[in-house]
Formats: sequence, C-alpha cells, structure tokens
Amino acid sequence: MKKWRALFEKSKHFLLVTLLMLITFCYAMFQGGFVSWFVFFTVSPFLLYAFIFLLVREEIVGVERKIEPAHVVSGQTVKVTISIERKTRFPFAYMMMEELVNSEPLVQAKVQGTSNIKFVGFGKKFNWNYTLESLPRGEHPYLGVSIVFSDFFGWAKKRVVIEREQIVLVYPRVREMAYAALQTKFDMGTMMSPYSVVKDTSMAVGLREYVPGDRFSWIHWKSFAKTQTLQSKEFEDRQSQEVLLVMHAGASPLFEEKVELAASMLQTIVRGHGDISFVSSGANTKVFPLVQSEKQLDQVMHHLAAIKPIENAAFQLRYRQSFKQIASLLLVTNDVSDELLHSLANMAKYCICFVVAEHPPKLPAIAKRYKQIQIVHVDPTDYYHLFTEVMKP
Repeated sequence: MKKWRALFEKSKHFLLVTLLMLITFCYAMFQGGFVSWFVFFTVSPFLLYAFIFLLVREEIVGVERKIEPAHVVSGQTVKVTISIERKTRFPFAYMMMEELVNSEPLVQAKVQGTSNIKFVGFGKKFNWNYTLESLPRGEHPYLGVSIVFSDFFGWAKKRVVIEREQIVLVYPRVREMAYAALQTKFDMGTMMSPYSVVKDTSMAVGLREYVPGDRFSWIHWKSFAKTQTLQSKEFEDRQSQEVLLVMHAGASPLFEEKVELAASMLQTIVRGHGDISFVSSGANTKVFPLVQSEKQLDQVMHHLAAIKPIENAAFQLRYRQSFKQIASLLLVTNDVSDELLHSLANMAKYCICFVVAEHPPKLPAIAKRYKQIQIVHVDPTDYYHLFTEVMKP
C-alpha cells in the first residue's frame, strides 16, 4: 500500500497534465466551433510547458548559507542569506524555498521571508534573504533547504531537498560590570591585588615548556635564541591557593540569567587581567582550569552557549581532591540549601555564593554556622556594581 501511495505521489502531476491535455483536445474535437478550439490553443502552451517541465531533471549544484553577524549574542537579530546555484537554465516559472530546521527557537524566531516565492526565469544563481529576531542562547541546527519548483498554474511541481547542515551558536549575553580586585590570601597574610592568582614576576625561579595561553612577557627569549624552542619563565607563586568560579547547572526559571551572570563575571575578570578557573556543575561536570587568554575565554563561552539546564540536578563537583587548595570559591546558583552549604564548607576556606533570584532568598538556619560562606542576592536585571560592593577587603 505504501509503495502504491509513493508511486501515486510521484506521478500525480504527470497524470494531471496528461488528463488536462486529453480533456481539452476531446472538448475541441467533439464540441467544435471557434470557442472550443480557442480554449484548446490557449491552454495548450501552458500544458506543453508543464509536460516538458516534468521531463526536465533539475539539479542543484551549490547551496551556501551565510549568517551575519558571525558571533551571535542572545536576543540579537540575525540576517541569513542563502545562495543557490542550479545546473540547467530551464525557465521554471516559480520557486518556493523553505528552511528545514530542528530547533523550536528557530521556528519561533522566523519572520517574513522564511518561506519565499521567487520568479526563476533563465537564471542559474539566485539569493534568498530573511531575518531571525531575538534568537535565544543555545545551539540551533539547520538541516537543509527545501525547494519546490512550479509551473504557472501549479499543475506541475518538483520538490528538491538539499541537505546542508549548519549550527547557529548563540552566545549568552554579556553585561558590563565594574571590576574590583579580588581578595587574595597570601602565605604572609591577606592583601588586595588585581590578580586572582598573583605571581612574583620580578624573580624567575626556573624555566618550563611553553603552554598556549602563557603571557607574552613570560617567554624566555635568550633560551629561544639558543635552542629555537619556546620556553616560559617559572615564577614563585605568592598565593598558595586559587580562585574558582562555579555555576550550578540545575534547571530554574532564571537559568538564562544565571548563565549571563557567569559569562559576565568571567569576561570581566579575564579582561581585567585576573586568573580564574571555571567549573559548570551538573550531571556532567566540565572543568576549565586557569582561564587567562581570550582563546581560553572563548572556549568557556562556547560551553556556556551550548549548556542546557538539568532537572533535579544536585550540586556536585567531581575530583574534589583537586579543589582542596581553593582559597576563594565563587558560586553562581538560584537557590541555597543545607546540603549546598555543607558541600561548600568542606570544599573551600572562603566562598561567595551568588544567588540569582527576583527576591532575596530565605537563608537556612545553618547558614549562621558557616562564617566563611557569604551569601549575596543578585538582582537579575542589574549587577553592574556587584564586584565593587561585594569583593572588598
């Protein structure tokens, strides 16, 4: 049954055109007179065109999708241009194009022009433009393009599907924040420094192999002139422990605001010449150690663009042994619980818990016991002065 149905779908337009040709000819033959033959000769060119239309095989040789801007941020309007090149110059009358997508946000973001009808004529190349408005953060996959060619009256149609997969990566929106120096704890006491992990760069204690992301000033040029191998200077760490930013990936109504806050904090610290590590905690913990350069920051932003909320995800960090020496931990979350406070107290000597919520959260009674944990309410609409108000000595 399915085979017969598929055969009928392929041949129904051919049968329709053939039937129309027979009907008009029989009407002219049996009816006779000027009117009947006038109808036959008037319709015949269109029927003949539709018949040839069905015999010609149309082939698409090139499809290119261009998305502007290349770096898309959440809420931004995107212009999409599709360039299509076909092999023949057969003058198809009309062509209707439609994107094949596998993303509900892409469908919702579509505006005028996403299903477009164009007059083809004899041209081999043509473009199709449309816009997407207010794209949300995430990975949005395109599967391909569907093109339907048609004659003047829709008697004959051909559908061509071109698979051209492409992913539109929409990064989280990053807001500007006033940067304040993080409080760092040194072996000799506590002091303020614009760096999260401060090294005494006045005295090198050795050399090590160059690692991508090392600062340009750390390269030992004398050894490079001799060995033609890049080596970086090894400095004495004035800080015995590190600063870590953790984002809890649990689902919540303000999950997008939580991602935006984490992205804004990361960009502000890195571009303020701070050294910080990042971890997204959830079912699959993702660790980004020592984010310093723009390249490393872009890797984290790529992760934040693709991350999805996890339902009923408990706060957990794998490989806790590697986090035992953390002096300052910055946690971005939507809720505070007894279990969370126990985990934070066992993990770091000092923690700032940023709770993204519309209203200040109710603190558990156990919060008073952990003096090393500071709980800060973050208004999702305004956190420009968050660093300057919280991170003070």
